[in-house]
Amino acid sequence: MGIDVIPARPSKNTAIALGAALLLLTTTVPYLTLINAFLFAGIIMSGAVAAWFYIMRHQVRLSYPESFVLGAVSGFFGGALSVLAGFLLERWFGYVPGLESLKLLADWASSIDSGDAETIRQMLALVSAPKEISLADLIISMLFTGIFYAPFSGLGGRLTVFVLKRKAKKSAVSK
Repeated sequence: MGIDVIPARPSKNTAIALGAALLLLTTTVPYLTLINAFLFAGIIMSGAVAAWFYIMRHQVRLSYPESFVLGAVSGFFGGALSVLAGFLLERWFGYVPGLESLKLLADWASSIDSGDAETIRQMLALVSAPKEISLADLIISMLFTGIFYAPFSGLGGRLTVFVLKRKAKKSAVSK
């Protein structure tokens, strides 16, 4: 006769905010942006940290799809914030996030193959040139960047669950 009530999951807002903040840092802080040159490692790490924080803080199990969605939502918001922060930093301070990292990578690439050095210099000039961006362009850029970062961050959430499940399995076997 009783009604089965499924207990509500704790809020994921803090974990999402933590992952988004980490993504924001790895896409805007000078030289820290280099971490994303290695297969989007900072973006993947942001989803992993969001899932890990949520699981450890609330001592709950997340399935692979749940962890992917948690990481993806974190990546979406982090990507959108990253574009907004980049826009504001360029507008107010003339700083283009990631430009110093791009210059380091360009110097490295041109030292390997000096044939494309001029192309690399032109690319850097294009990226560092002042730009006028409308509000609509900014919002669309925020949306598309969030959509692009979401699956990478979601992958990080899945990796966290995979690692924690393997660790729990090894712990259970050794007992």
